[in-house]
Amino acid sequence: DEKFPHIAKVVITGEYGEDIGLKAVTMGAQEYLVKGEYNAITLKKSINYALERKGAQEQLQSINDELNDFTHIVCHDLKAPLRGISSLAKWVAEDYADKLDDNGKEQLELLVSRTECMYELIEGVMQYSRVGRANEQLVDVDLNKLLSEAVDMVAPPDGIMVTIESDLPTIKCERTRIMQVFQNLLSNAIKYMGKDAGQITIDCVEDGNFWRLSVADTGIGIDEKNFEKIFQIFQTVSDRSNYESTGIGLTIVKKIVQMYGGKIWLESEPGLGSKFSFTLPKNQTSKTRVELACQINGKG
Repeated sequence: DEKFPHIAKVVITGEYGEDIGLKAVTMGAQEYLVKGEYNAITLKKSINYALERKGAQEQLQSINDELNDFTHIVCHDLKAPLRGISSLAKWVAEDYADKLDDNGKEQLELLVSRTECMYELIEGVMQYSRVGRANEQLVDVDLNKLLSEAVDMVAPPDGIMVTIESDLPTIKCERTRIMQVFQNLLSNAIKYMGKDAGQITIDCVEDGNFWRLSVADTGIGIDEKNFEKIFQIFQTVSDRSNYESTGIGLTIVKKIVQMYGGKIWLESEPGLGSKFSFTLPKNQTSKTRVELACQINGKG
């Protein structure tokens, strides 16, 4: 499929080849036929269906590319004036410090804070739009080393301990994307710890053809009624006055996990912490499979 991206493909399997046919579709074919179960008429229909499906896929991809390009341009153009507003507010606060009363200083600090939040929101939208677009090479990644780097990058406060319960596997993936998954989950756990001291635990077990990884914390927890909401873009279940959040981080995590054909879910109770678990396949062999897995598991 990577060598001939614009050619529609119909796979003809041997007898009792239903499973092989379905696997071929997940790997890039548009249609399949099982030996002994087709004739000239059904073959023609299958070819026409494959051509139509290929055309629809390419049209959808073109639309998505245009929307993503538009998002990137708009976000980029919005960031410049926000930087200007923030810099101007800081300049006024410094140069007119002796002329501003406490209320005036507080309002300027609030203005700076809000522009920085908006800047982070725009950056989050740009990151979300880039997931699945970049052609980063699939490489073998030692998750032990990657996780160590992720912990260093999020820099947990002294009172929050991060523990790895088991030896982590080496998987074939786009290193940057999996780094994003761990960074977002670790940052989320730190942000919603709700106290100066706490524990974050990372674990991994085998689950059939997948690795099941988890990031658990001893934080404030989440009510079950909000489990689905937290994975939706711009949604947050916390009081924004207490926890600054763009509502994008977990959406990015879910999108990346689904792009690899995995799934993510949450176990939590208010006051008893949260545990985010997600699966990644043991064998990842093609970008086509990754992209199709995202489409197949779009509601995962």
